Amino acid sequence: MKRTSAVLITLMLMATVSGAQQQSAKPETRVKIGVLDLETTGGDAAFASAVSLHMVQAVSEVGFYEVFSQSAIEDIYEQLKTKFPRTCRDPRCVRDIGGTAGMERILYGSLDKDDKTCGIRLSLVDVQTKQVMQSVSLEGEPGAQAEQLIDAAVAKINGRPDEDLKIKVNTYWGPQVHHEKQLLISTGACLGLGIIWAAASGSLKHIDNAPPDYSSWDTDLSGLPTGAEHIPMFGRPAALANSYLAVSDDAYGVLYNPAGVAWVPNAEATVGYQYRFGTLNNIALAYANKATRELGFGQAFLYAGDDLESEVSFTTAVAYKFNRLLRFLRPLSVGVSIKLSNKITATPEGATGGGSAFGLGADVGLLWELSPQIRYGAVLKNAFTIQRWNNTVQNYKYYEANPMTLNMGGAFKAGYTTLLVANGQIPLYVDQPWKMAGGIEQEFFRVLKVRLGIEKEIQSKVATEWKFTGGLGLAVATEKILGKYVAVDASYEYNTLPLLYVVNMSLRFGF
Repeated sequence: MKRTSAVLITLMLMATVSGAQQQSAKPETRVKIGVLDLETTGGDAAFASAVSLHMVQAVSEVGFYEVFSQSAIEDIYEQLKTKFPRTCRDPRCVRDIGGTAGMERILYGSLDKDDKTCGIRLSLVDVQTKQVMQSVSLEGEPGAQAEQLIDAAVAKINGRPDEDLKIKVNTYWGPQVHHEKQLLISTGACLGLGIIWAAASGSLKHIDNAPPDYSSWDTDLSGLPTGAEHIPMFGRPAALANSYLAVSDDAYGVLYNPAGVAWVPNAEATVGYQYRFGTLNNIALAYANKATRELGFGQAFLYAGDDLESEVSFTTAVAYKFNRLLRFLRPLSVGVSIKLSNKITATPEGATGGGSAFGLGADVGLLWELSPQIRYGAVLKNAFTIQRWNNTVQNYKYYEANPMTLNMGGAFKAGYTTLLVANGQIPLYVDQPWKMAGGIEQEFFRVLKVRLGIEKEIQSKVATEWKFTGGLGLAVATEKILGKYVAVDASYEYNTLPLLYVVNMSLRFGF
């Protein structure tokens, strides 16, 4: 009797499990997931269509999804008489697609293929919670097929450990690029123009072979920088109170942190104008791009001048990004910028000439990603610098150095719409002040950004006032017209003296 009861109980349990499995296989109990077509590089239209279809099949084989391809989602949009956003790859935009189409989750990403390897990035978005549930970035071993990598990425994003994958994978750090010639040509052109400008303006005319006298620098050199060292250029950095060391991953950053050029996502160019104190008219141009996946570069031109003195500088920056320095360490980059400067002073009244100077300097920077939301940046400005001055009034020639300054900063990205930044200057000389600054950037409607900043010099003997900054930014996608995007940034700097106002305007183009 007991044996018969045990058999009956076992049969009942098997029937319950079988019924549960059958119930879980029903489409109405599965999670509705939309699978968007992969963005592909390195292949033709047929390749793009084939890999997107394979990803739909791979997701279907997981077993607990009711899968909707992009074409199926487009049909739902057509029934709703709504236009499907084909260029949508932002998580917020993807989430909106899922909400409109009635999906519970959305899977999207990109696939890059070159001659030897493939790299894939996938993100799984939960439509209800509006969060990215999981993201993977994988690179296959040389020779691995794109379909094999897609299978591995789909398995991993659904919780499969690396040892259970059918192919060996590594972390994917982005597509390989080869712009080494652009690096060499642009760097040579930037430094060459600096030499030509110095020769044309007369800064090189009185350079001789006499060795510089370094003996008095340690005692006589002031720690306070002069000239263009004080000028924050471009609308976005200026609106954030110049707190830009940890977010210098764009063309603006060439003049702020040379390490940032290794993080630029694509080629960028910018032009900026600054109206300062009613007398200074400053102009800046900058360009940044990747030479390889790990190596970035940038060039910049800066003019700052008034009726008393004008300064023109040419800056070239190079940085290397260590993606795999240590297994437990997140990516960091180290960069250096070389600066050629030319200064011309006005001719004093009643005198026969003014003065001129030619200078050479270098900055060293660091940019470290502590987490996907937090970055740390540091710059030793004027790590090396020397200027040769010629005073034509008194026929006197001398060498001069600009003081070093040490600045550190951080950035925290809170969600998709809020960015917090902070900077600090640490004194290296007796008369250098501590300087603290910070700012916030808030995004509205995905195209408009509002920025506020505050800065103050902290000194023990001299009281200084607060400086307040603010500005707006507008970014528009222009893929169908020219390039990838255009950003317009403007800022206003309020000093406590009403007459000392500063306005910045800049344009940034992505290609």
